Amino acid sequence: MLVQIAWRNIWRNKTRSLIVTSSIAIGLWAGIFILAFAWGMYKNNIDETVFKQLSHLQIHHPLFSKENDAKLTVPGSNEVLEKLRSQPQVASVSSRVITSGMISSTTTAGGVKIIGIDPDSEKQQIRLNENVRQGGYFESGKENEILLGEKLAKKLKVKLKSKVVLTFTDVNSDIISGAFRVGGIYRSGNLSLDEVNVYILRPKLREFLGLDQDETNEIAILLKSEGDLAYIKEYSNSIAPGSKVEDWKEMAPELRLVIESFNLYTYIITGIILLALTFGIVNTMLMSVLERIRELGMLMAIGLNKLKIFLMIMLETLYLSLIGCPAGLLIGWLTVKILGNYGINISMFSEGLSSYGFSPVIYPALDDQKYGVVAIMCLITALLSAIYPAYKALQLNPSEAIRKI
Repeated sequence: MLVQIAWRNIWRNKTRSLIVTSSIAIGLWAGIFILAFAWGMYKNNIDETVFKQLSHLQIHHPLFSKENDAKLTVPGSNEVLEKLRSQPQVASVSSRVITSGMISSTTTAGGVKIIGIDPDSEKQQIRLNENVRQGGYFESGKENEILLGEKLAKKLKVKLKSKVVLTFTDVNSDIISGAFRVGGIYRSGNLSLDEVNVYILRPKLREFLGLDQDETNEIAILLKSEGDLAYIKEYSNSIAPGSKVEDWKEMAPELRLVIESFNLYTYIITGIILLALTFGIVNTMLMSVLERIRELGMLMAIGLNKLKIFLMIMLETLYLSLIGCPAGLLIGWLTVKILGNYGINISMFSEGLSSYGFSPVIYPALDDQKYGVVAIMCLITALLSAIYPAYKALQLNPSEAIRKI
């Protein structure tokens, strides 16, 4: 009987009931959209880091990351490269020669990270050729060609075919200088790296540093699937004993922290939205109780005990939540699906976003599990919000309530 009474009660004032269900649906949609947008930004940053900068795995000399000395090379790098390329899980592998130095133009100078690459390998590894905005991608065939970031080029006040000088130390700690021509200017999704990373041909850098043709400082591994990361990491350790193998989570601990803490963000963001929703539900249900003082007093007078009164009001809130929650989930899911395909263009903030490695186009995304978490939190919030109005109803005195005008 209580089930039928509660159902009829919520439709006695259709406008108020629709407002409550709409509020629940909008609150749920807002929670899902904000979470999906936030995860879309983080996922974009992760993809940019993995596929455009670090790759899934990197192999170095154990001391290279601390000392950044070019003479610290990966032992037996050629053999390691061949074995990795034979693995079906590996999409591409590239070796790099890396050192730090100074770059100077006719107007100014600055510190840079000099990376010697094989241009063909990096097309698959980090798709560096796709970032070139001016000039070409090592197309001149000249050994002294250099690829600069757009931000660094502005800082140095250079343009295509301008001459720059790189100064660094070789493996014998002797100071080496080399003149290069700007063959291309690139712009990636991370402007802070564009300002320090310069690319030249690997054989030329090896020659300057005094390294043998089979010596390399870094081996980068890009996988076909993230699920193979643990296996290939273990395999890399077995074929490169004495070297340090790191995955992208170890090389970028801030991104690992984001992934691990996103569940906490889910509860915090959803909690803030639902807290605002709580006040609306409390206010609406309290109005419903105060409008029915005489009716509730009459029910108490004919023998309906306080527990049943309490359950009736809680059932009314539950019904409203069960109508609003599925609607909010459906709208939220559709929104994420549509925007996840087309993306949200926030290019007006592209300069600031690029400084932190974020793309100007965000593709919202959310795991199916998060939908359930948000829905359960919404139902719990709605039921908790109904406790106070139900408690106020229990405080009514039947004899006084019946005479209430």
